[in-house]
Amino acid sequence: MSVTVPAARAQERGFIAKTLLLTRKDLLVEVRGRETLPAMLAFAFAVTLLLAFSLPPDAALRGKIDFVAGAVPLAKVLAGFLWVTILFSGLIGFARSFEVERAEGAIDPLVMAPLDRSGLFAAKAMSNLVSLVAVELFLVPAFGLLFGVNLGSRWIVLIVVMALVDIGFVMVGTLFSALAAQTRSRELMLPILALPILVPIFIAATELTSDLFAGADLGTVAARGWFGIVIASDVMFAAVGALAFEYVVER
Repeated sequence: MSVTVPAARAQERGFIAKTLLLTRKDLLVEVRGRETLPAMLAFAFAVTLLLAFSLPPDAALRGKIDFVAGAVPLAKVLAGFLWVTILFSGLIGFARSFEVERAEGAIDPLVMAPLDRSGLFAAKAMSNLVSLVAVELFLVPAFGLLFGVNLGSRWIVLIVVMALVDIGFVMVGTLFSALAAQTRSRELMLPILALPILVPIFIAATELTSDLFAGADLGTVAARGWFGIVIASDVMFAAVGALAFEYVVER
């Protein structure tokens, strides 16, 4: 199927409308092809199921968040499990962000679309964000069920934390997936490029999530320095991604 936007129609639209149009195109390609999301879901489920059997059954099933495994509180262990699964599930999806354009030789027509490069970046980032959120909508309930996590009303705070982390994650993943797509070993290059940049935001995500699992409320979580790191990372990654994307796709 064609992956380009007709110039005549695109010229009649504003920046936001054009960006949403490209996002819709990417989502339609995924819905019709069903190549990326099933792989992400399968990986997330397999890893979550495997990790569920790595903890003592009594701690996992009864949800003893204050249980200590060795010298590490179970809250930190579970938070690490959750974010490692999200991290690698997301990288699987990001690696295929530009697969259609690369396979069909449509990178150049995409770049020639009458839209600022930051709009192209935003469109790809939004389509990646939709895929990531779809995985999390499946993963988080399964995680809570398998590990016996009961946050009560704190689920809302967890959603806020995950949304903020997802934004920074998607910005980095989209930028480096565009760069990795131009190499032969793109599946290998993406983790090599992205993981060092993502370490701070995922450490922050793990710390904040472990606080929630341990019983902290929104005020406590927001007061942590890690919360500021996540927000600062989102702003920085969004700005750098939008500015650098033009040079990445035109290499």
